[in-house]
Amino acid sequence: MKKILSICLFEIKRTFKKKSSIVLMLGMPLLFTFLFGSIFGKNADIAFRIALVDEEQTAYSKDIIQKLMHDEMISYELFNALEAEKLLASNEVQGIVTLEKGIANKLRNEEPAATFQPSLGIATAPLIKQQVNQAMQSLDIYVAAAQVGGFYFNESWESVYERLTGNERQIQAWTEQRINASDGHPLMGISYSSAGFSIMFVMIMMLSMTGTLIEARQAGIWSRLFTTPVTRFQVLLGYFLSFFIVGGIQFFLLILLSSTLFDVNWGSPVALLLLVTALLLCVVGLGMSIASLVKTVEQQNAIGTLVIISTCMLGGVYWPISIVPDVMQKIANFVPQTWAMEGFTSLIADSGTVGDILVPLIVLLGFAVIFLSIGLSRMNYT
Repeated sequence: MKKILSICLFEIKRTFKKKSSIVLMLGMPLLFTFLFGSIFGKNADIAFRIALVDEEQTAYSKDIIQKLMHDEMISYELFNALEAEKLLASNEVQGIVTLEKGIANKLRNEEPAATFQPSLGIATAPLIKQQVNQAMQSLDIYVAAAQVGGFYFNESWESVYERLTGNERQIQAWTEQRINASDGHPLMGISYSSAGFSIMFVMIMMLSMTGTLIEARQAGIWSRLFTTPVTRFQVLLGYFLSFFIVGGIQFFLLILLSSTLFDVNWGSPVALLLLVTALLLCVVGLGMSIASLVKTVEQQNAIGTLVIISTCMLGGVYWPISIVPDVMQKIANFVPQTWAMEGFTSLIADSGTVGDILVPLIVLLGFAVIFLSIGLSRMNYT
């Protein structure tokens, strides 16, 4: 045990001696949290305002509008066509979404059913079009069922649609009432960025630290170590503990600083400790597995950075995963950041407990087992 602790303490001291490590551990995540939290915050000054024009005026179009108005990043407001044009001309809105007449039939015939008129130079036009399409597609099955039912019952599809969706709307209203009555709050702005960038920069820090495994092998440090009465297990465990402890210190300081500076409430301490522990096991395992698959530190940095940045984008670290296409949301289930963000969302936004994050915990531990198995089995000691 003494040998394991000696290796562990040596690596921890070596890490904290580097000024660049402190910047990477604390400075960068806090800066990114502030910048992205301000940009995507619920009350940000640059929030986009989009006018909605409902030419259809059916239960279906109203449901689409209701889904869009629940969006947390873009503000949708209902106007008539004339009002919307005036607001766009005076730059009071950044675009107009028009739900056209016969929208349901057009969708069934794969024809354009909604139009978007953006203001000049708006960068979020593709995102808004995607959100409108997703809102319509999420109700498409009800429209199809209502049209078939209307044919057999000799009724209008609108009346059948009302009956099909009536119970769902009652359940949704009851759920929203319960949520609003609880102490939970939406995970937006600073809170969202704090969770997301804490995950990302802990992963980057662990990538940097696990590079010491390659450096030790290339410099012949391990060859000299193994001439002393120390086993491979003790060496690896010493390194593993140093990675885990540094990651834990980094996460603890980020939680403390974000709570103090940005007033982020991280939720239940016990549940948070378990979630951070599972995440750190996963992240350290990922870093060790990458280190075991490459030959040089340069290769590890290049491949590791690409893996971390791309999976963070996919896993909802930068923006809510709900805004990406459905196929990307399904793929996101295969990256650990998705489950980490789900766990933090339950704790921060919904005041969750250990029971509420059991699934994210189990999935993250599953990732940890896979990554650590790859890293330990493929580690080259010479």
